[in-house]
Amino acid sequence: MKYFFYSNRLLLCGLLLAASAGNVLATLGQAPSPPGASSSTPAQWPGTRKLAVVPAVPSSLYSLHESQLENGTMIREYTTLAGVVFAVAWRGPVLPDLSALLGGYFNAFKLGVEQARLSGKRGSPVNVQRDGLVIKSSGRMRNFFGYAYAPELVPAGVNINDVLQ
Repeated sequence: MKYFFYSNRLLLCGLLLAASAGNVLATLGQAPSPPGASSSTPAQWPGTRKLAVVPAVPSSLYSLHESQLENGTMIREYTTLAGVVFAVAWRGPVLPDLSALLGGYFNAFKLGVEQARLSGKRGSPVNVQRDGLVIKSSGRMRNFFGYAYAPELVPAGVNINDVLQ
């Protein structure tokens, strides 16, 4: 019982840290929203500056949008031609708000982390592959990095390993 309480406490602390660390612009599985969008959804990320919208590859199979949070963390969102975010990546001094970044995929992430903790795996890095979600996250204070993608959303002809280098 003591182990169960301790592992749940660690999971809760990690999730609270992730949720309070900062805001992002993209949400996996949804269309990217420009800052100042007039919706009440999590598309209004205070403290976000849109830096660039650049094509990631000349083949035009997807687009790459880069944003920087006020805390210095860079967010890269990869979108299909239809405008759906199929992958996100981050690098910076602060871990982004993973609940906002993963959107509807956050519960799969939470369950994957909980299962890893129950099997004795603690700390960094985090590797989750379940329920249509692949996420790898690592780092330490002032140097966090990682990515997440939904395999079913990756456009045909795109090698996700090349994209997320």
